[in-house]
Amino acid sequence: ASRSGALVKDAGSEWAAVQASSVTPAVQRCDVGEATHIAHLASHAPSLSGVWHAAGVLADAVLPRQDAHGLARVFAPKAHGSIRLLAVNAATAVTTCALFSSVAALLGGAGQADYSAANPCLDALSACRRACGSAAASMQWGAWAAVGMAARGAASERMAAMEAASGFGRIGLRQGLAALGFAVRHGAPSVTGMVPIAW
Repeated sequence: ASRSGALVKDAGSEWAAVQASSVTPAVQRCDVGEATHIAHLASHAPSLSGVWHAAGVLADAVLPRQDAHGLARVFAPKAHGSIRLLAVNAATAVTTCALFSSVAALLGGAGQADYSAANPCLDALSACRRACGSAAASMQWGAWAAVGMAARGAASERMAAMEAASGFGRIGLRQGLAALGFAVRHGAPSVTGMVPIAW
């Protein structure tokens, strides 16, 4: 499910692999920040066994330029979307729940007060679900090298400069998948941070 209802560019080989597997794939338009979209998605997938929530929006600005509209835009997919998505599946035995948080929840981020505030909602939701005996894992991701918000455009350029100055690196695909595998296994912590650091 995605806001556009379309696959990202250059996803042809991955989509072909999914289609060749034992699952029946479908692409559905759904903005998880909108309650009506979630209800529509739930009507097309009434018995989900797993939820992988990777939605996010950036509205970066220094603190004096932050406003309620930007905060609402960022909170909608992260905080509100995750809660609504899991609420419509409350009657289903969800055996896997992976919430894609951000290292901004752990370390903050310049110009990202709203994003830094929205991501801990996922971390808290994961801890709450675990306390109630339900499946959940929240991953506080650092920047990825090949995919994600920091892999393209101005964000990628900022990350390259930050890597050189701070020692914080970007996550390779193999590293990220290994960390995700660790996070969703039985007995792992409810919140896991993942950022490569050159100490």
